[in-house]
Amino acid sequence: MAEAAIPNQALYINIRDYLQEMYRPAKVNEALVKTLAMMITGMLLGPHVQLFAIAMWVPLLIKLPSIVRRFERFVADGRVDVGKYFEPFVVAMIAALGNETAYLIIDCTQAGPKCRTLFIGLAYHNTVLPLVWKTLKGKKGHVKGEFQKQLLNQIYHRLHHCRQVIVLGDAEFSNEPVINSLKPKNWGFVLRFQSNYQIQLEPEGEWMSAKEIYEAAGLKAGQVKHWGKVYFTEAHKIPNLTMTVHWEEGADEPLCLISNLPPSSQPHLIYDKRYWVETLFGNCKSRGFQLARTQMITPAHIDRLILSIAIATCMALGLGTHLIVINQADQACTERSRSIDRADRRDLSLFQIGWRWLYRLLALNRLRELKIVFRWDFKLPPPGFQAAK
Repeated sequence: MAEAAIPNQALYINIRDYLQEMYRPAKVNEALVKTLAMMITGMLLGPHVQLFAIAMWVPLLIKLPSIVRRFERFVADGRVDVGKYFEPFVVAMIAALGNETAYLIIDCTQAGPKCRTLFIGLAYHNTVLPLVWKTLKGKKGHVKGEFQKQLLNQIYHRLHHCRQVIVLGDAEFSNEPVINSLKPKNWGFVLRFQSNYQIQLEPEGEWMSAKEIYEAAGLKAGQVKHWGKVYFTEAHKIPNLTMTVHWEEGADEPLCLISNLPPSSQPHLIYDKRYWVETLFGNCKSRGFQLARTQMITPAHIDRLILSIAIATCMALGLGTHLIVINQADQACTERSRSIDRADRRDLSLFQIGWRWLYRLLALNRLRELKIVFRWDFKLPPPGFQAAK
């Protein structure tokens, strides 16, 4: 059926059939699955989160206002349990993880004019695969630690069999509820904190700010220092942690990190993966689906909108993964149509590689080659010019 349809219709049919197969064990409402497939198709073809803009690209003979109203009903439908609908994708991603360390990145971003969304995702080849999210009212300010803790608990049952889990987060997440919720899980963590936080270097010792400690140690630009078995914050006295202070060359001030990892694990190098979340947010926003431009103000509605964004993101990343894997297996790259990025360097993110590959498959009417895979056992080519060997 897909081969007889025009390419855009074939894409919808592929996505619809893919979702129906994923949701068959859960017996999800078929009409809701079709609506979700329409939203994902419209987002991939005309990347935008405003419902009329998505509806414009739905390749079905349905009146445009009817499609928009259908989308409005979907995001407002309490039967659409975001966790349940995204569960098959989480299972697929974690199954592909195998024996690798799971680096979880937690962060928050603006979603619409009056809301913020808290995300937890899995670090994946210089970007992040979304795992779970929750939207709440408020444009600015930190999300409360108890709210962060609840979201971490929500994903725990899927990750507690992993060999190792390490949570990475900015200063917003270096709070007592988060840290004390991670310790019983036997998860590692590396969290940034403000240099005015009080640290105790030894029992019964003086409480000093991190800034006082690294200044007394004579830390200079280009250096990194670790302090083991410290107590974190005078208010909570969380014991047996590692403080790492890294002053990168050219930076105005040092980066202060608290972790439960030994200094030998180089927490500051692990923390570098936290910045990968900016690639995910870029894909969801200015370089992709324009999430910040939605006019929705109801958190539950935004969560259901993000459901379609998250699935579309996973599809693009899975397509990009498959393309890189098959191209690396065929070093001669005899199939010219599989060349999406430049041969002498990588200019594109994994997301963009997958997205552009989807558009090429549509242009060439070759959607039969559409395949979504997640793999950690390949190396993403480094960005920038690579001299020919």
